[in-house]
Amino acid sequence: MGKRNRVNNNQIYANALPIILSTDEYGRLPQIYPHNPVSWIYFAYQYLSIQARTVPQLRTKPFKVDYEDGVFKVNDEEDMRNLWKQGFFGKGTLSRSDPSWKTRTNRRLNLDEDLDITSEEITRMRREERKKFKTERSKLQDLELKQRQNNISNAELQTLEEVRQSLNVSRLENPNYNQALTQLEALRIEDQNIIHDGTLLDLEYLQLQKTEVFFLRFALNVINIDLSLSQLFSECCERDISPNNSFILEYVVYHHYRSLGWCVRSGIKFGCDMLLYKRGPPFSHAEHAILIMSDSHHDWSSISSISRVIGGVKKNLVLTFIDGPTTEEFDAVVNSSYSCANEKLYNIFKLYKITEILYRRWIPSRNRD
Repeated sequence: MGKRNRVNNNQIYANALPIILSTDEYGRLPQIYPHNPVSWIYFAYQYLSIQARTVPQLRTKPFKVDYEDGVFKVNDEEDMRNLWKQGFFGKGTLSRSDPSWKTRTNRRLNLDEDLDITSEEITRMRREERKKFKTERSKLQDLELKQRQNNISNAELQTLEEVRQSLNVSRLENPNYNQALTQLEALRIEDQNIIHDGTLLDLEYLQLQKTEVFFLRFALNVINIDLSLSQLFSECCERDISPNNSFILEYVVYHHYRSLGWCVRSGIKFGCDMLLYKRGPPFSHAEHAILIMSDSHHDWSSISSISRVIGGVKKNLVLTFIDGPTTEEFDAVVNSSYSCANEKLYNIFKLYKITEILYRRWIPSRNRD
């Protein structure tokens, strides 16, 4: 990755989470020098001025998330872009990761506004250019045939070179037109169906995982969804709220690594539960692969197989063990009355403890000592 790309990525993905801190808006508090009373006065002034202002996060509009048929969707283009840029949440349904289908398709079909000729002009120019090109190509083929048969004169040899040069120049004399011409010729019936009045229909949405949605709602409270926090928790748990519920275990691990500053993404591509990035996919590959070891733990052959896959892509396999509460302890918290759902969920997640083990394969040829 070049230096310019690193600088651009640092600017584009400056925020690790979709929240605005007071320090980002109003600046950091000044340093205090104990022997200098002026620094104390200036610090107090800055602190009180920040406290008197509105918290920047309260002025931001929450991201709209729709829940349809068990899938969490973000349809707004700006929300999709911001959720990806600020924490790498979700996946574009028509893209590998970030929702870039619309940009890529606009570029492929040449639907950007910088196209300086109309489709009617392209059609007319295309017909004229094709007619001229076919005439020159036919002439070139006849001369090349004579050359292969050694039945060509010096004058025809000179004409042959001139025709070749003419064809090459005609392809390069108007690159903008030729690019538009190529794009128009490549317009398929499928492409025509997704274009309305010269504008590409927005067919892609950002799909969020359950753990991502719950983290954005419970931990950050930056999304707007037509479900209360209790209803969202019940839907994510598939209405089976128990100590060993798979969603609860996954979310505890997800929240744990997010709180440590890792960028957490799905690990299904490599047969594990999660992938940990130091900053995010645009900066580097994932460093660690997380395998959650619940009660229905993997046997040694399964772990060894996953380890070979993870080792082949130069990542570390981390076995994450979760010590959960008993059924009685869990039910006692669930059935207790709390002033708000956040407090109840906080006490539920507090019952779990995470232990990590770094798994390495022992290879006799490499580990002889």
